[in-house]
Amino acid sequence: MGKAFISAACMTKIGRHYKLGIKNLIQEVATCIEERIGSRPDYLIVASTLSALQTHQLDIATIAAQYLGWSNIPSTRVETGETSGIAALELAQYIVKSGAASKVLVIGVEKMTEYPSNKVNTDYAKILDYDTEYVRNLTPPNYAALVMKEYMKKYGATRDDIAEWPVKMHANAVNNPYAQLRFPVSKEGVRNAMIISEPITLLDAFPVGDGAAAVLVTDESARSKDTIEIVAITSASAPSLYLRENITELPATKVAWASLKRKLEVQRLNEVALQVHDSYSIYGILALEALGMSDRGKACSIIPSLEYLNVGGGLKARGHPIGATGVYQVAETYELMIEGFAGKQYSGEYALIHSMSGPDYNARLALLRRW
Repeated sequence: MGKAFISAACMTKIGRHYKLGIKNLIQEVATCIEERIGSRPDYLIVASTLSALQTHQLDIATIAAQYLGWSNIPSTRVETGETSGIAALELAQYIVKSGAASKVLVIGVEKMTEYPSNKVNTDYAKILDYDTEYVRNLTPPNYAALVMKEYMKKYGATRDDIAEWPVKMHANAVNNPYAQLRFPVSKEGVRNAMIISEPITLLDAFPVGDGAAAVLVTDESARSKDTIEIVAITSASAPSLYLRENITELPATKVAWASLKRKLEVQRLNEVALQVHDSYSIYGILALEALGMSDRGKACSIIPSLEYLNVGGGLKARGHPIGATGVYQVAETYELMIEGFAGKQYSGEYALIHSMSGPDYNARLALLRRW
């Protein structure tokens, strides 16, 4: 097996793009990559979670290849809930390492503003078990609220402690040209915002927006100073939240991390550029703890000191176009390591990307290394 590298990245600004369809978003990032490398890829992978529900389009990868005039290359759609983007990167890595293709384009795309927000939220809730959770009106923000309440009760965390997360994410997003919410917030603003599911407020939750991001995965023939190696990608799944003894931990993330950390040659993740899944503030905090960055119940205190944490603002402020988010995480990290991103330049060797679906129903970790 050979090695796989990220050689280029492109993103659209996340927002409510009422005048752009899902194919327009795909075309924007695909054309950007094609112009940068001067050729077409050998294989196309599209990550999209809601395309069938929001745009009534099945097999979006084939439709994308046709629209781009790339109908002579293989195309595959990947969908694993909110981790679809990293799952697509995982597939691309295997294809390149096997020698089946030398240039695999991974596009993450989501068009979430075709309907009013209640339709998006209804479709988004289907990442949970339809028969046992969705039909009983359990939704992702309800679960996040239960987790946050239990965390505050168990560890004595205050509402302002939790607010450290959105404050930092919005501060990071101010310098990200692709972010949806490019404005600062205060702890008071977070605390007093409209309640979504008590104690979660509007400023604890990700915004609804459209977006597309792309990364090119290549073999060693394209290796250069502008390539980042994909060292490993691990994944795991976990029981439904209502079956867990402790809802303030992320079990799938813990398992994925346990299988990955022996490959990481640094002692502390504080020294690593880190992207974690934070669809709701509490999940970002739990992710830090699951990755061993702090003791249980103590992660809030380290948030301000983490310079390379979610440099683009995370799901919370960059935005979370569901199936595209993992690809945005990778694209931002690539830019950060190659030429700098969102006003920051990272000179370290490693970067770690964490993605999960729902309350950690499945989790994926991608370890990247500067070549």
